[in-house]
Amino acid sequence: MNNFYIEEKITLKELSEITKINEIDFVKKTFLKGISLKKNEILNFETAKILCKDLFNINILKKNSFEFKTKLLNNNFYISIIGNVNSGKTTLLDFIFKTNISSKEFGKITQFVTVFELFFYNKKIFFFDLPGHKLFNKIIKTYVNISNIIFLIISIDSEITKEYENIIDITKKYDINLIICINKIDKKCIEKIYLENLKIFKISSKNGYGVKNLICQSLNSFNFFKNFNNLYDGIIVNSYIKNNIFYTTLFLFKNTLKKNDFIYFSNEKIQIKNLYVNNIEMEEIISPCVFKTKSIVFPTDFFFSMKNKIMKKNLNNVYIENYFRFDNYYVKSSNHTIALSILDYYQNLESNNKIKINVSLGDFNETDLNYCINFNCKIILISINLNFNILKKINENNLFYKKFDLISDVIDYFVNLYKLDKIESITSKIIVKNIFPCGKNKKIAGCYVYEGCLSLNNTIKIFKELKLIFQGKINSIRIKEKNVDKVEKGNECGILIKNFNNIEIGMKIISINYVNK
Repeated sequence: MNNFYIEEKITLKELSEITKINEIDFVKKTFLKGISLKKNEILNFETAKILCKDLFNINILKKNSFEFKTKLLNNNFYISIIGNVNSGKTTLLDFIFKTNISSKEFGKITQFVTVFELFFYNKKIFFFDLPGHKLFNKIIKTYVNISNIIFLIISIDSEITKEYENIIDITKKYDINLIICINKIDKKCIEKIYLENLKIFKISSKNGYGVKNLICQSLNSFNFFKNFNNLYDGIIVNSYIKNNIFYTTLFLFKNTLKKNDFIYFSNEKIQIKNLYVNNIEMEEIISPCVFKTKSIVFPTDFFFSMKNKIMKKNLNNVYIENYFRFDNYYVKSSNHTIALSILDYYQNLESNNKIKINVSLGDFNETDLNYCINFNCKIILISINLNFNILKKINENNLFYKKFDLISDVIDYFVNLYKLDKIESITSKIIVKNIFPCGKNKKIAGCYVYEGCLSLNNTIKIFKELKLIFQGKINSIRIKEKNVDKVEKGNECGILIKNFNNIEIGMKIISINYVNK
């Protein structure tokens, strides 16, 4: 008799998928027994158990989440390798796995995630080699959250205490085992270090000193139970272009995946048309497993699920107002880690009203070109080579394009060109009390300054019911038919706004200046 494990409640569809029993056959057989079930029926554990045993000779057991997770992690360990740029993270993994990745990295800086796996004393270990630059903080925090152990690699040449303080808050937040690895001790000797009773190992990623001892003691010293987020079945690791083919590497945490199955992201589903493990094509893979697929462009999300109902689209999208005058950028990268980090940087700007960024993955093709022509986009390419015919069409359409290899260079470009290192300082708050006509199709807003000082040179933001509807400049300010440059708190004035005429009584206005961070 086969055993299957389910939760306290389960839908008929889910039960059908778990037991591999056709859903219609299930309904028919129960109907012959005098029980009427609908396709979307929710069954409790006892009902599902009795029906499966009587009708299909299947034994249904209750899934104990603690036992399930413990079993998952008993022989599988997830270790994130983190540290600043040039601390020796990738070199350490090069030594362990006899690879030479560090010498091939552009600028000798890690800009992508690599997953290594090995068996060590009958335990399967997955190592996540993570970028070190602060621009990749979202990627780093995500992998830290799904890891059992963190190896914090600190170069002997750096300020050890300072680097430790930069990461300790993350490990405390997610209750993760942290090991400090003082690297490059082949260069010089160090005194004994004490940091909050944490394990500290002296290693050399160059010659391998202390590495075996680090791994052995790490696996034998901790309780590795970790409460994984059960919403997700896997994560995108990375992507790249090789011989004009777009490859994506994914990590399946749990469940099985077959060729032509769908996986679900927050806002779309993707069909996996091919599965490669160690460059061998597979029909099916069983978790945990690192695999590749090709010729499919994935979204800039992290996690995916095998079930559509789990992943829900976030409807709280940022409100885009027609009155904004953005420079519209189309950023294309072959590297998932870079693309997601660019998007994260853009979304976390304290003021991102100067540029609008659309980020996508894959090579730059005719579809991308047509989008850029239609929406007048400036093109930013990261680690992508342009086809000659597409480059010719870009020039024919007078489209701006620029190519980069490092994410830091892209960010520096935006910061320097748009002064994105500035923050907003509110100089005044105003409310619209009256509306006065002024010439053809123009309106003067009769305003009251109830806080601060309004200046003609300030940028203004207009809000309607707490929603930002316009940002721009003032054409003129008048007090009693006289043009002025400033209005102090407690005074009334009339203002004419550039490129905006939909002013209404009750709207609130703030004026701002940009100052250095």
